[in-house]
Amino acid sequence: MGKHVFCTDLCHERGEPLAGTGDAPKRVLMLAWPRGKWRVPRWESVDMSTELSEALHEAAHAKLHVALVDKVEAEGKLPTLHALPENVYADFSDEAELIAAIRDYIGGKVFAGAPDTRPTIICCTDSRRDACCARHGFSTYKALVKIADPAEFNIVQATHIGGCRFAASLVVMPQRQRYGRMTAEHAEGFLDAIGRNEVYLPTYKGRSDEPEPAQVAELAALKWASENGFGTSAVSLGGDIPEDAHEGDLLTLEAELAGARLSIRMHAQDFMVQGNCGVVAEGGGEMTLRWCVDEVIAQPKAAAH
Repeated sequence: MGKHVFCTDLCHERGEPLAGTGDAPKRVLMLAWPRGKWRVPRWESVDMSTELSEALHEAAHAKLHVALVDKVEAEGKLPTLHALPENVYADFSDEAELIAAIRDYIGGKVFAGAPDTRPTIICCTDSRRDACCARHGFSTYKALVKIADPAEFNIVQATHIGGCRFAASLVVMPQRQRYGRMTAEHAEGFLDAIGRNEVYLPTYKGRSDEPEPAQVAELAALKWASENGFGTSAVSLGGDIPEDAHEGDLLTLEAELAGARLSIRMHAQDFMVQGNCGVVAEGGGEMTLRWCVDEVIAQPKAAAH
């Protein structure tokens, strides 16, 4: 049997950028389920009834992100069901009531429950889905749990959330922030930033629902601002983003932020993308166009009139 080749290692070797892959789910339904019983697909996990499996499958088809979640023993019991971005949770002792709550949420009605004012940090540790999520995700998850104040952060380990080649992969809700290439060494800085309601720039992927070039340009501007003493103020972007692009195409977007005006120059480049270790093992993958920053240039700021 050949040596396992990790998709994260290949992604890193190819130099594929993290920035621009920041799309996070709009609605997340988290169901407490022991990690040892997770399976792929998640609605066929161990000890899951046919009725519950069908409800979770329906939720996934309704474009909800369904996550099975667990916590290390020291953190205590998880609520049965947790809806995000509403940040409402509830326990259900009766499975029929749980299934009804799931189906209500599919239809847009949030089940009755208690509010959770903490940000929820979802860390993928799904070894059943990808070896890299186990290899990187669990150590990152444990590092976060070790130093986090549970009164301030709700941290869960979860089934697949995407972005395996950028593991460890995390999503912060309800802010809809997506992070990748997280390691245990990032834990303290990451929690500090989230606690201040800021993005953590070293592993931030970009703003959800924005096209990739806009994500890349905004993140480049934020990093420039942080490195040059401007803080992480809001960025306003200008310039036309092409609907179609090809390798070698150049693009410049303008960024305005408090006290500075920037030009972000980037180029389009094809990368071989193998999204998870399974694709690597099968010899699959496809060339995917990505946008890469070449230069961030500070422009003289126009005088106010």
